[in-house]
Amino acid sequence: MKPIRIADIVKAVSGTLAWGDENALVTKVVTDSREAEEGTLFVPLIGERVNAHRFIPQVLEDGAACVFSSDTSVTGERGACIYVEDTLQALQDFAGWYRSQFSIPVIGITGSVGKTTTKEMIAAVLEQKYKTVKTLGNLNSQIGVALMMFMIEENTEIAVFEMGISMPGEMERLVKIAKPSTAVMTNIGVSHIGNLGSRENICAEKGNIIVGFTEEGTLYVCGNGDLKELSRENIPYEKCAGGCRTIYYGTEHEDVFFGNGICTATKGQSFRFHYPEGEETVELSVFGIHNVNNAIVSLALGLQFGVPLEASKRALKEYEPIAMRGVVREVSGVHIVDDTYNASPDSINSNLEALFDYSPKGKKIAVLADVLELGEQSKRLHEGIGAFILQQEKKGRKLSLLVTIGEQARYISDYVAAGSDIFVYHCESNEQAAEYVEKHMAAGDWILVKGSRGMHTDEVVKQLTKE
Repeated sequence: MKPIRIADIVKAVSGTLAWGDENALVTKVVTDSREAEEGTLFVPLIGERVNAHRFIPQVLEDGAACVFSSDTSVTGERGACIYVEDTLQALQDFAGWYRSQFSIPVIGITGSVGKTTTKEMIAAVLEQKYKTVKTLGNLNSQIGVALMMFMIEENTEIAVFEMGISMPGEMERLVKIAKPSTAVMTNIGVSHIGNLGSRENICAEKGNIIVGFTEEGTLYVCGNGDLKELSRENIPYEKCAGGCRTIYYGTEHEDVFFGNGICTATKGQSFRFHYPEGEETVELSVFGIHNVNNAIVSLALGLQFGVPLEASKRALKEYEPIAMRGVVREVSGVHIVDDTYNASPDSINSNLEALFDYSPKGKKIAVLADVLELGEQSKRLHEGIGAFILQQEKKGRKLSLLVTIGEQARYISDYVAAGSDIFVYHCESNEQAAEYVEKHMAAGDWILVKGSRGMHTDEVVKQLTKE
């Protein structure tokens, strides 16, 4: 983080300096009191269970340079304190101001599924030419995006940020913070449909990522399925005063950038990448058509920002998935696909497709847990996963075993059992599921494990891999 004077922070957040030296410097911003150290600005957030204002005395004792406080009764002598009306809003205001100190391109990534992998692939490509900052971990929320701004340093040349939303109004707040000049919409599915109501509403809310675009703003939209029509009808282009050029990419149509000729191998897959100047064969070390789509837009952005195509191809071939996001673990000849970080109906279907693209030998086993936050549509959407499994069976791509975990996931196994002879087994716990799979797996099998983060299906992977 570039050092910032406390006096500048006071102005950025329209706060009041309660005490302390306005010329002191802040070199780090945290919301976790355990991370506070010399030079830190501590932002105490008020949550459902904990009001972090109670940690203010301790972080100042530990040497923090400054704290925000919405409680004007807070007093002290160490460090500095800035009174603000709302500490979260102050964090976001400061983050937006800090971002504005740098005239670098920012690429914002939105969509219902695939944001993290797309971000990682794009960053891998851009890192071939630029000093790149990218979203770390799960810092893609109202708090996380703000904290990510402080990762930008004076030598940063470009940044790639995930911008995740779950409620109306959130994307426009994120745009004010990150100020993206280019954006990617990976998909519009049903994640958070319980809060947003419909795919059309989800598209419109995520589409607000363009509202701050300048005349050079470009939005890349995956054109597979009905996304072209959905995006054209629901992205709020009228809010984009600077104009917005939209470029479609994918594997189902001959768009500006598209891929075809997908071939799987034992260690990954390859495809033909088509772009305005020609076509190239691209090799990946990951499976699944969703990763081909992610690679296509990464290559497109590399071309936009002048990364040599050969360097981009090399970066994508070397790309390996991050923990719990499609990592393939091998134990005694059994291949376990750990995609347990989170789940949506769309991402589960994509992972099931990828499961059939792995080695044709051995059994194909899926361990699926509840998808959360689907509201009143949960039953229908879980049954939709079951319908997808039956559709794949009609194409000759049949699961050997389906194991489900949780109250909602039972709708998947019930639907499959009613329409197929695929063997299904429902479990009430991760431990029960792992024990059952252990009894039925053998060398050469491929096992997909996936569920919402709140279902903790990583416990299944840990038991199967004996960690």
